[in-house]
Amino acid sequence: MSTADMPLTELMNYFNDQLQLQARTNALPATGFYKAGKNYGARFGGLTFGSRFSTINKPQDGTIIGHAAELSVRSLTGREVTSEEVFQSLDSKEQIVHLDRLTRTLHSLNYLQHYDNSNTLLSLNVQPRHIIAVPTEHGKTFEGILSDCGLGPDRVLVRTQLRDTATLPHFRNALASYRERGYRTGIDVLQPCDLVLVEQLGHEPDFIFFDIPGASRIATPRRQGLQLHWLDPLHVHARAQRIIVGSEAALAGVDKDHFDGYLIPSRAAFQLHRISADQE
Repeated sequence: MSTADMPLTELMNYFNDQLQLQARTNALPATGFYKAGKNYGARFGGLTFGSRFSTINKPQDGTIIGHAAELSVRSLTGREVTSEEVFQSLDSKEQIVHLDRLTRTLHSLNYLQHYDNSNTLLSLNVQPRHIIAVPTEHGKTFEGILSDCGLGPDRVLVRTQLRDTATLPHFRNALASYRERGYRTGIDVLQPCDLVLVEQLGHEPDFIFFDIPGASRIATPRRQGLQLHWLDPLHVHARAQRIIVGSEAALAGVDKDHFDGYLIPSRAAFQLHRISADQE
């Protein structure tokens, strides 16, 4: 039986065997997947991880075009931790790359468990520190993981946030590598300086995700009386689909017709983070 034909629980066990070998070889913290009810969780050292999924919808009729995965993290005491805090605390490039792939594999398992028949894009965040840590052939290793899951890169959108002008050549090469392998590419824009970096990137993403309040500057410029020169890079990336991101209340004040889709982040995590004794 190929890995793509395995039941998900068997696939999880297959991944765990590989993860344990990697942990021993690279002196990484204890790592692996576990199942809680109908959902999958992961652990890395003293942290447990779960998946949140939010739909990406068309503004005209609400049609779902994708499922965006977000990470939910807790300590073993139950304290919620942000993913940024976790990655900033890691000591080595090996840990950053390992954990980023671990969490994207976790999202892939949960996506297959709940949305495999939806024929929608799976949107996955790639940590900027991971992109910077890997010199070449971005997406190659994860392509093998997706193949084990029975997913092709054509069903996956990889999203990241640009850092600064100094690292733009690395991000350009990384995103080009992802695209060559069949992935869709996306950039998160949280503030005007992010969009300036998009203009300088030299890679046209398939999607640009605008977080509010940045998105509201596009949709309601006259009402807010804001300067719009920072939006000029949008003309450079006219073919990129624009997705607005924000809470339901925030989106209520924005004309979504200015965008190709909208995403309301979910607050509900799939996972129960505590690991029972039989999962240790």
